[in-house]
Amino acid sequence: MWLEILEQALMSSEHFGERFQEIVNRAKGDRSQGDFARELGVSPSAVQKWVSGNGFPSSENLEKIAKAAGLSGVDALRAYLKGEPAPSESSPKSAEEVLLITKHLSKEERKRLINLMLEDL
Repeated sequence: MWLEILEQALMSSEHFGERFQEIVNRAKGDRSQGDFARELGVSPSAVQKWVSGNGFPSSENLEKIAKAAGLSGVDALRAYLKGEPAPSESSPKSAEEVLLITKHLSKEERKRLINLMLEDL
């Protein structure tokens, strides 16, 4: 499945590498690459390859990375890498999924959304 994700994303998005690096860094968070690698059961050099864009994880690790990055699974990760809103099972599961949806709104609607969110705090 991960090869399909890679092929689709590479063909449909010139920003795939940047987006994937961003996801890996988001999943890693404040942890060191060594700590993150241990959690995934891979070598720190594997994580370094992913962060630098010189490698791609297995489907099992891809699922772990997606969840650690706050995405609801591989389908959400695929959509994010392609710059599309995540497929909705019922509603967005993360702030990143909401952001992708809002990118399709006009500038005025995004301003309105921000004001509504601020009022809700």
